Amino acid sequence: MIYDRSYMRQDRGAPQAQARSMVTKLLIVTIGIYCLQHSIHVLFPSLRGSNYFFIQWFALSYPQIEGLKLWTVFSYAFLHSTTSLLHIISNMLGLFFIGRIIEPILGARQLLLLYIFGALLGGFLFLPLHFDQNTVVVGASSSVMALLSFFCLLYPAERVTLLLFFIIPINIQPKWILRILLAYSLFGVVYYEALGYESSFFSIAHSAHLGGVLAGFLYYRWMQRTSRQSAQPNTKISTSIEPPAWFQAKKSAAVSQNYVVNRRASLANEVDRILDKINKSGFGSLSSKEKATLEEAKETLKK
Repeated sequence: MIYDRSYMRQDRGAPQAQARSMVTKLLIVTIGIYCLQHSIHVLFPSLRGSNYFFIQWFALSYPQIEGLKLWTVFSYAFLHSTTSLLHIISNMLGLFFIGRIIEPILGARQLLLLYIFGALLGGFLFLPLHFDQNTVVVGASSSVMALLSFFCLLYPAERVTLLLFFIIPINIQPKWILRILLAYSLFGVVYYEALGYESSFFSIAHSAHLGGVLAGFLYYRWMQRTSRQSAQPNTKISTSIEPPAWFQAKKSAAVSQNYVVNRRASLANEVDRILDKINKSGFGSLSSKEKATLEEAKETLKK
């Protein structure tokens, strides 16, 4: 699975950091709202099956925007279909597995911004194709697509194993996942939404998915640009991502070790010079600085 990669292994020594994870918070909020959707069905049997309250106030559709419910261009991402459990399961699995890869790189705040940006751009692409209809869209798919798109651009050649239909293992590079998603979303937008052909299986808001993919791409490009602007002249520019703490620690240790080695070599050369001076002129000819160097060498070179 995708979670068997090295960057998917959690640091089990930092439970407090895990508790503050933005991915965890998003999972709790989204699953909590889904449970609330079902609770409304139980408490108000007359609304069973229609989910009237949530659809009227938080789902996205063109009539909602006409009615100045502008918040629905974002709030729809926290609702899911109550008729299919697969809808929320697939989205939350995507949020969990992909989100915990990129959150240590982006940080909680930036991950939330990317998640929101995916929802907004997905909503904005959905509306023009359904401006004369009462078609409603719900689900976190556009936000998850933004995370997935960003991940694929971040690790284009890192091989991962996916379970197709949750059964068939497929070993594939993320760059091909992104290309397949982009092609399928474009096909769906043109064939099903623009031309109006109905799907034989289930309804998918391909335009919202496409907006999420584009959001991940735009966010990645923005990170590259801001990294170049912040880079110092005559320095090599990377793709923006700061190395993990464990890598920085190793790098610092290596620099420290190099300093010790170089200092020892320098002291050895200086001691040789001072000993030659003692042989020629005696110990009394040494300056206070040279005597201090001998004391330092005695402590350093014996370690």
